[in-house]
Amino acid sequence: MSIFASSYLDIAYQPHERVLTGRWRRGVMPFELQRGYLALLDEAVARRCRYWLIDLSGRATGLDAADVHWLLEEFFPQVPVRLRRPVYVAYLMASHQLAGMLANPAVPALTYFAGRPYTVERFTTEDEAMAWLAQCRREDARARRRKAV
Repeated sequence: MSIFASSYLDIAYQPHERVLTGRWRRGVMPFELQRGYLALLDEAVARRCRYWLIDLSGRATGLDAADVHWLLEEFFPQVPVRLRRPVYVAYLMASHQLAGMLANPAVPALTYFAGRPYTVERFTTEDEAMAWLAQCRREDARARRRKAV
């Protein structure tokens, strides 16, 4: 069930998996990208949800350098501040989109995210993405139990 819908983005919350899902429906203008990601963050804060699946497969175009800059320098740094805990983001995309992303010099390698309070991974199947998010939840739960002892 969608909790936010526009011509360019659907946002849904999966309570059993505790995953917030954003599915981009088409390529977007920079202002739509920013509005969409900020809507995702607002919904995540409202549900205290730190596990996100962002489906890029509906987008025909990749990100340009300005979009990447906004995401890395403005958006992602505010996410753990607003949620007050680390965040896990699984990007889902078609194989050709992943190849384009890997070839895009504006998009950093995943090592860029090491040591930051948000972890990003890229997937080409939803099952793999959801399995990774479930693994992150289990590891978080184990870490909380260890702290409680």
